[in-house]
Amino acid sequence: MKWSLYQIIMILLIVVSMWLLEYTSEGSTVQSTSGEWTTVISSYSTFFIVALVVTFIYFIFLFEAKKDKSLLNHPIWTNMPKISAIVGILSVILFIVGGTIGPIMIWVEQWRSLFYMFLVYFLFIIFLFIFSFEHKRQRASQLSQRSIHISFIWTLLLFFVLYFLF
Repeated sequence: MKWSLYQIIMILLIVVSMWLLEYTSEGSTVQSTSGEWTTVISSYSTFFIVALVVTFIYFIFLFEAKKDKSLLNHPIWTNMPKISAIVGILSVILFIVGGTIGPIMIWVEQWRSLFYMFLVYFLFIIFLFIFSFEHKRQRASQLSQRSIHISFIWTLLLFFVLYFLF
């Protein structure tokens, strides 16, 4: 019960941090050439926000590993790399199609909180994908917490490298 409460607190911290991000970015807008207003967030802030959300997701997984009846011991984890890859690829395709010819961009303009939901969702999918490979590799030794730590480091390294590439 204690670990579930900690997981709920981490989810609430994600929600509060996204709300704070939205609240602080309301006054930080610049008019673009098309006449619309866009938010100005530095690249350092973007990396910090991504790292913060990934850290909260890391703690959610870590608290799950500390439970007596953890979901990380379920047999589905043997197939989770395939499942998370399929879900991730389908999500990216649907997001791109929905953004180009669908209503997603209109919805995001009306409800900016959708943008933060998409951000957290895709960060979760990326962490889940990396964790599922590491967990499957460590499955024989039953070291779920070690898999979570390694996945956290790999996820942050991935975003750190992407930060310098783009």
